[in-house]
Amino acid sequence: MSIVPNMNRTVICSIVFVDIVEYSKKTVARQLAMKGWFNDLLSEALKHVAQTDRIILDTGDGAAICFPGDPEDALFMTNSLKVAIAEHAYPEFALRVGVNLGPIKVVTDINGRPNILGDGINVAQRVMSFAEPNQILVSRSYYDVVSCLSEEYAQLFRYRGMHQDKHVREHEVYEVSVSGEQDAPAADAPRAPAAPSGAAIAEDVPPEVEFDRAVLKALARRLADEIGPIAPLIVNRAAKRATDAQALVHAITDAIPLPARRKAFVADARAMLGVEAPAAQAPAAAQEAPAPAQEAPGLAAAFDPDPQWLAQVEALLAKDIGPIAKILVKKVHKAAASREAFIAELGASIDKEDERAAFCAAVETLKS
Repeated sequence: MSIVPNMNRTVICSIVFVDIVEYSKKTVARQLAMKGWFNDLLSEALKHVAQTDRIILDTGDGAAICFPGDPEDALFMTNSLKVAIAEHAYPEFALRVGVNLGPIKVVTDINGRPNILGDGINVAQRVMSFAEPNQILVSRSYYDVVSCLSEEYAQLFRYRGMHQDKHVREHEVYEVSVSGEQDAPAADAPRAPAAPSGAAIAEDVPPEVEFDRAVLKALARRLADEIGPIAPLIVNRAAKRATDAQALVHAITDAIPLPARRKAFVADARAMLGVEAPAAQAPAAAQEAPAPAQEAPGLAAAFDPDPQWLAQVEALLAKDIGPIAKILVKKVHKAAASREAFIAELGASIDKEDERAAFCAAVETLKS
């Protein structure tokens, strides 16, 4: 059932406002490339949210996304977006993200499509304007609601003070630490409001299938290697909704954007849960043929190049995509099953075909 509000009604929604950093300063050709990257990342981040449960407004240099239903959808979507940016390592590409919970009105635009108006989207845009590149900030209203859902949610937010917009309106903002190490909360940060006595939310609702808590914790630790400290929330949320172990694996892996990393995680998750890969996933001919060596669980570790060789590869890649090459080499190395797969995946991060070919050729000449 659709939860998109009826036209001309004012409702309270979660709104995510995303902006491509310094988009207007780029050439038209570069803007086209950036917009293409952005559209791909946004589509990937929203694939778990039904089209009837969201409204997307294209702002030219970004987008505003309204979630009339679960406020958690905004948090998980922004997490997926931030992880995807780090994984894909597009050159000179960064986003600023602002999240707000406030009133909006859905109206019909000149083309007959749904549009969003109201203070809710205006505040989301103001909050976004305070963010640094690849930083997620949320308003006080969004923080007050989401931090009540569980202690784990409250731990994801860090108070970043009071900011004043160009209209002299003040906004209290919080940073979302969804990946990497979290810093300590600011000493003057307002304390999160206590959860209402009747607000057990979904925490106390028994799942349809009772999963072993130790296994869920192990899954969360493994997922944290991919997406950071938001992993336990994603695992717990998926466990409450999954009807079986296979559905649980599928729901969790949606949070990992990079296909190679997702594939490696699926193998580990299935092993933890004792789930075999569905036979229907492989054609009959493929089942009769011997499985390639790289498909066997645990063989990815067989690709163990010399650290000096990795440093040389990193230096070559940095010439094309900059300092983020160090992060990308480390991440791809963990998931790559072979030297060829490693080189191909790194090459995919280079936008221009001739530069990509030159990089791959140069790496092939290095002695590992």
